[in-house]
Amino acid sequence: MPQIFKMGEYWIYFRTNENKPLEPIYVHIAKGKPSENATKVRITSAGKSLLLQ
Repeated sequence: MPQIFKMGEYWIYFRTNENKPLEPIYVHIAKGKPSENATKVRITSAGKSLLLQ
């Protein structure tokens, strides 16, 4: 999974072609290393962000 950047202990990264049907583009934010329960932040078409659980 490509890492976008790291800020302190937090990793911001993304995965491609995740789930079926394919989900819209979003980034994961995890403390420490990437994990399955990382927070998802979706970027909307209006340029705003949407926090997902």
